[in-house]
Amino acid sequence: MNDLHFIGMEKGLLYETIISTENEAGEPNAAPIGVICKDKMKIVLYLYDGTHTLQNLKLNPRFTVNITHDPLIFVNSTIGDLSTRHFEKYHDNFYIKGADAFFTATVKSIKEVEKEDKIGKSVLNIVKADVNDVVIKEKNFQPLNRAIFAIIESLVYISRIEMVDNTTASIYSHRIKEMSRLVNRVGGVEHKEAMKLILDHLKE
Repeated sequence: MNDLHFIGMEKGLLYETIISTENEAGEPNAAPIGVICKDKMKIVLYLYDGTHTLQNLKLNPRFTVNITHDPLIFVNSTIGDLSTRHFEKYHDNFYIKGADAFFTATVKSIKEVEKEDKIGKSVLNIVKADVNDVVIKEKNFQPLNRAIFAIIESLVYISRIEMVDNTTASIYSHRIKEMSRLVNRVGGVEHKEAMKLILDHLKE
C-alpha cells in the first residue's frame, strides 16, 4: 500500500496542498492549506476559526489532500471557489481532477489554541488526521515545499546584489533574511544547510 513517504513527503516537513472537503449540502470546497507530515500515515493541519474547511471538517471528518503544481488551481481556490467541474469522487471523497496525486484522510482530533502575534489574538485549530488511501495519478511529481522556492529566490537576489546600489542591496539582503526564516520554519535539513551557505555568502 502506498504511504506518504512513498510520494515524497518527509516527516516533519510542511507541504503546500489543496484540501477538498464537503459541506452540509454535499458540495465540494477546496482551499490551499499547508499539511505537515507527521508519519507515514499521519498528518497535522493548522486551521483558523471561520474557514470553510474547518466548518466542513466539524460536520464531516473525511477530506482529501490534493497534490498539484497547477498555479490556477491555487489561485482560484484562494480568491474564489472552484467550480464542481474540477472535482470527481473517489469513494466518498471529492478530489481535484488535475491533481498529480491525492490522499484521503479522516480527522482524529481538533484542538483549539489561542495564538497571539503582530496582528493580535486569534484561535488556531490543530487538526490531527489519519491517512486512508494514497492515490498516484502522475509519475515523477514532487509535493510542494516552499523552502526550495525560497532558496531559489534568495539565489536570484545573491546573484544581483553586487550589481545594484546600496539601497537596493539592503532591500535584497532583507528579503534573503525573510526567506531564511521561511526555510527554517518549513524546510528540512538540506534546505537549512543550503540557506546557511547563502547567509554566510551574504556576510562576506
